[in-house]
Amino acid sequence: MDDSPRWYRPAPDVPLLVGSATALLGYLIPWFRASRRHQWSYSGWTYLEAEGGWTWLVVVSLGIAVLAGLWAGRSLACAKLAVGAAVAGMFLASAVVAVSLSMLPERDSINWVGELPFEMGMPLMAVGFGTVVARALGTVRRPVQE
Repeated sequence: MDDSPRWYRPAPDVPLLVGSATALLGYLIPWFRASRRHQWSYSGWTYLEAEGGWTWLVVVSLGIAVLAGLWAGRSLACAKLAVGAAVAGMFLASAVVAVSLSMLPERDSINWVGELPFEMGMPLMAVGFGTVVARALGTVRRPVQE
């Protein structure tokens, strides 16, 4: 029998946990390449290997969201922490991707972003963050008192 205190035993909120972990995976794996000829891709892992800097804030935010998601099923405070950290990670990841796109040279096409060779990172981030936001609407709301 487990004698550990009740608060110590994790009770995950699966959608929050899976959404945060999926967003973290999507941040770390490749997002896009500058062109089909380039051998490397933009990704969170590329930034962390190069110098890290403020891009570590995304990993820290999403790491907090994953850890809080482990206890979010037992604690409303942990659920709110998981959602808040995931939304912070979403904002920071968006900024990192925007900075990455701004580093690319200008193109002749009006839709040059759509012509980039995208990889799985951005779709995974979108699915992960979308899952967190959708779950947040159901987790953090309070029932109306009549």
